[in-house]
Parts: sequence; structure tokens; C-alpha cells
Amino acid sequence: MKTKIILLFSAIVLATGFAKAQNQDWEARMEKIRAEKVAFLTSKLAMTPAEAEKFWPIYNEMEKQRWEAQKTRRELEHKVSEAEETLSDNEVVKLTREYAGSMKKEGELSISYNEKFLKVLPPKKVLKLYQAENEFRMNMIRRYRESEGSNKGDKGPK
Repeated sequence: MKTKIILLFSAIVLATGFAKAQNQDWEARMEKIRAEKVAFLTSKLAMTPAEAEKFWPIYNEMEKQRWEAQKTRRELEHKVSEAEETLSDNEVVKLTREYAGSMKKEGELSISYNEKFLKVLPPKKVLKLYQAENEFRMNMIRRYRESEGSNKGDKGPK
């Protein structure tokens, strides 16, 4: 009996340690990506020190709010994908409205922060911001695909 308790306790400790290590690894990767993004945007936007001082706090605030909105949407996407035929029409209507509302919130965030950016940067730099964000995203997707191809031993098309 004591042996079973010790084994169970050991398994829980190991599982907790493994989960914590995975979370730290994920957080470290996300922090590295954020740092790369900041460097990329800084390079592309060529902001003056005064512009950068006003821009970065707004951008960081937007990223935090955008992350939370996307997290909510992903949770709703999971609910939608697992929705059963047994849901009542009222439950389905509520779920679809929540899902559409989450997308609306993301859109409203973009509109709101666009106006904030226009107050601290020239309009052409705001446009460059959107172009640079898209370019960064495409670079990250390309890098991911290349790393997946090399992990499988197949480089695939580039």
C-alpha cells in the first residue's frame, strides 16, 4: 500500500514538473518570437525616438488585448467544433452569437488601435506597420513550414 502511494505521489510530481517545463519552454519560445517581432517592426518602421516612445506602449497594450480576444475566440471555436446535434436551437443561437461577437470584438480592437496609432505616427508609417506585421507573419509561417519539412526529412516546396 505504501509503495502504491509513493509511486502515485512520484508520478504526480513528475507530471507536474514535466508540465511546468513544457509551459516554460513555450513561454520562452513566445518571448523569443515577440523579441524578433519588435526588432523586425523597429527595423521596418524606422521610427524616431519620440515616435517609438509613444508607439510601443500602445502597441504592447494592443497585443495584450488582441491576444485575449483571440484566446476567447479560440475557446469558442473549440466549443463550436465540439457542438453536438443535441443542442437546442436556443443554445446554438447563443453559441453562434458569442462566436460572431468575438470576431466583432477583434475588429473593433483593430479600428480603435488604428486611430491610436494615427495619433502617434504618420499615416504612412501606420500603413507600413500593417505591411510589416503581415510580412513578419508570413516569414514565421515559412520558417515553421521549413522546420516541419526538415523534421520529417522532407524539405517540401519552398
